[in-house]
Amino acid sequence: MRQSLVIGNWKMHGSLSANDQLLDSLMPRLASIGHVKVVVCPPAAYLMGVADKISGSKLLLGAQNVCAEAAESGAYTGEVSAAMLADLGVQYVLVGHSERREYYAETDVVVANKFMQAQQAGLTPVLCIGENLQQR
Repeated sequence: MRQSLVIGNWKMHGSLSANDQLLDSLMPRLASIGHVKVVVCPPAAYLMGVADKISGSKLLLGAQNVCAEAAESGAYTGEVSAAMLADLGVQYVLVGHSERREYYAETDVVVANKFMQAQQAGLTPVLCIGENLQQR
């Protein structure tokens, strides 16, 4: 039987208290879910707290973005490496989101680099394919 994957991308929403409320309401509801993996992708600022909160639950942790550079560390201000994400317990990472392409001019080459960085760190990259409302 195929296993479904449901990913909740929080985008740039949340706060410490709002995150706790959301997770507290979501985690008990997952007890009866069968062949579905549920991943939450909070903003990077909340990854560590969410990782702690969902530890031992059926929820899985994802990140919204990853650095495209082939480096575990370096002078990439504001970026988060795939190795850092893996160190936090992140299992999935979104790459190629239409908003990243539109607002940050991420090209197919950048998206491919992010995809490879995620794979090399043992993360599962989730390649987003879509368009904005006007393009649709």
